[in-house]
Amino acid sequence: MRLSLSAKSVLVAAAFIFSSCATTKYPDDVNQKNFSNLRSGKPYSFKLKGSSERKKIVFSNLTKDSIIGYSTNKDSLRIAIAKSNVTESKDVKKSTISTAAIAIGTVGVAAIILSSTRATKN
Repeated sequence: MRLSLSAKSVLVAAAFIFSSCATTKYPDDVNQKNFSNLRSGKPYSFKLKGSSERKKIVFSNLTKDSIIGYSTNKDSLRIAIAKSNVTESKDVKKSTISTAAIAIGTVGVAAIILSSTRATKN
C-alpha cells in the first residue's frame, strides 16, 4: 500500500496545522490586541516587531502598556515587553507537546505503512 503524493501532502499540511495551534498572532493596532489568553506562570515566546528574534519569558502579569515576566521560574530577573512591540505569542509547552505528538504519530503511520508493504510482498 503506497500513499500517493496528494495523501502525503495532506498529512504534512495537517501536521503544520496542528503545530500552529499554540501560536497567537496580533494585529498592528495596539487597541485590537487581546492578551487575555496569556496565563500566569506559563512560559511564552514573543516575536517582536521589526526583529526576527523571539523573547522567551515566564508570564507574570499585564500592565497598561507592558507584558511582565521573568526569564525563568527560578530566576528573579524581571522582563517587561511593550505590548505595541509584540506581533505574536507562542505557548512554549503547548507547541512542544503538539510537535512531539505529531512526530510520534508520523512515526506510527510510517511504521504501519512499512509493515503493511513488507507483509504484502511476501
